[in-house]
Amino acid sequence: MDQREEIVTIAVDELKQLCLKRLAEVSVPDTEARIITDILVEADQRGVHSHGVVCLPRYISLIKRGIMKRKMEYETVTDSGAVSVWDGLRSNAQVLGKAAMLHAVERAREYGMAAVAVKNSNHFGAGAYYSELAADAGMIGITVSTGSPTMAPWGGAERMIGNNPLAVAVPVKDGEPILLDMAMSVVAFGKITNLAKQGIPKIPEGWALDEDGRETTDVSKVYSVIPVGTYKGFGLALIIDILSGILFGGATGERAGDDCQGPAQLFIALDIEAFGNSGRFYQELSDRMAELKACRKAEGSGEILFPGELENITRSHSGEYVKLIREIVEELQM
Repeated sequence: MDQREEIVTIAVDELKQLCLKRLAEVSVPDTEARIITDILVEADQRGVHSHGVVCLPRYISLIKRGIMKRKMEYETVTDSGAVSVWDGLRSNAQVLGKAAMLHAVERAREYGMAAVAVKNSNHFGAGAYYSELAADAGMIGITVSTGSPTMAPWGGAERMIGNNPLAVAVPVKDGEPILLDMAMSVVAFGKITNLAKQGIPKIPEGWALDEDGRETTDVSKVYSVIPVGTYKGFGLALIIDILSGILFGGATGERAGDDCQGPAQLFIALDIEAFGNSGRFYQELSDRMAELKACRKAEGSGEILFPGELENITRSHSGEYVKLIREIVEELQM
């Protein structure tokens, strides 16, 4: 590890061992610790550092405080075949999320499509992981989640709604899935936190607001993040509040915070074959992707990339090492 720079390089295997050690210290079962670790480290490998191992100390703290369960437990609230609602009982959301999406995939094979809703959960990291589980099974995966407030309603000055991520994975024949994973804010709050950890005093314009609802570039004055597409982003966040919270009694707003009910998630799997001939789907998707790739480039533009393609490139280039902020690694080593 290079200790001379603020950004350090660490082997993936070493990073995973650090995470597993910390989770073992709070008695998380090894099988569950490996799920949590793999999801967090994969986020870092994809360059999504706001949802990587930086999240682990938060989870450790919740376990120590008796808020997050050391071992996954859940209760089935309702089960109508294609739709299930689980009470996550404040278990780890990575472990819950993987189980929920795999359950949705299994049910989708029978019903054509299926959804598993999980309330009383926790922060689940990058939503891409769960949707990609469905894509790996040849299905379209959709994942949405509520979260603790990081944004103000458009025109407001108070944090009242989460950035409520949406992740959709579409399988591609003989290729990586199309993988859209986006929050409803211009930038994840965690990204600003990471910049602050590096001692960077300024952020780009259009990222954040201060306590009075005025745009700011001063890291020390950041209070809330700005919705993507302004009022449209707020509208999308509200819809996810409804779909991934209010619909089945999951928490929204302050109630979705760590010290309250925790976030709620909805995992959906769509069996492509149930909507028609899957061979036709894959051929038409391939043709459409080729059309879009062949688009005449704008001046100064490089390659046209599909959702998730840049992250896949980053993951393939990361190899056996990832670059992280020194403070994050040191916190894991404590």
